Amino acid sequence: MISMLQLALWLSFFFTSTWAFSAPNPKSSPNVFDTFDTFIEMRTGFGKGNGASEEVYWMGEGQLYDSPSGKILANVDGFDVSRGIEIADGHVRQFSRKIFWFRDPGTNEIMTEYKGKPVKPIKYDWQVFDLKRGENEADPSMTPILPSVLKGPRLVPCMPVIPRFAGKEQMMFQCPLFIDVETHFGRYQAWEFYDYIIDTTFNENRPPSLAWSRQGPNPPFNADSGVMHFMGHRLTSFEDLPEHIQKVVNEDYPLFQSAPDGMEEVEMLEAALQTNGKS
Repeated sequence: MISMLQLALWLSFFFTSTWAFSAPNPKSSPNVFDTFDTFIEMRTGFGKGNGASEEVYWMGEGQLYDSPSGKILANVDGFDVSRGIEIADGHVRQFSRKIFWFRDPGTNEIMTEYKGKPVKPIKYDWQVFDLKRGENEADPSMTPILPSVLKGPRLVPCMPVIPRFAGKEQMMFQCPLFIDVETHFGRYQAWEFYDYIIDTTFNENRPPSLAWSRQGPNPPFNADSGVMHFMGHRLTSFEDLPEHIQKVVNEDYPLFQSAPDGMEEVEMLEAALQTNGKS
């Protein structure tokens, strides 16, 4: 039987308002942005451009649908908070945590049960990703980003993050994820696509945005296959989050006010998980 723990797999590479990114790559032609540096600065805040920030928040909302009926089973909202630390040239380590709540589609109140079964927020107290510069011999200025999960309560396979331009002033990054793993509860299969969009003119009225789609098991709502769609954007401080989110976090989940400081904190959380048996 599939559990809520397995549902947490869909949050593996997420999901977390300023604008902007790194300066153009001097090795490329004028007005061509270094796609690795651009993605890193957008996603984690690490960099030297207008988008640099100590940490970044990706906040959004969406719906969980039954498939194929299209019935809305729950509203979903939450956020990811991340920071980046440079390990070497072309190698940045992302420290993240994330939390998302299921809400009643009628009242939008946080759900605690569905048809008599408990509903809890999906949360990762920590995740650590290594993000490395890939190669594109055909066009070195459009290098892919190579992610891998270094540490986390759940490990999933990652695929290259692919950049492309949409016009002259907008860049898109596609992050595909296909999951087919054995768990304590049986085989778990799902697919997801994360699409980040950035305005390279650094317009503060158009912050980086994210669209995310997923199909797979969604217990306790749907044990076989449901569809999740989520839209969000980038923020640079906890105080920029919606007030109702800040209130819940401050009262019940203070750990999620900021990203992990580094590996020492992550290892402490891992040790606590082994001791207490839960995150």
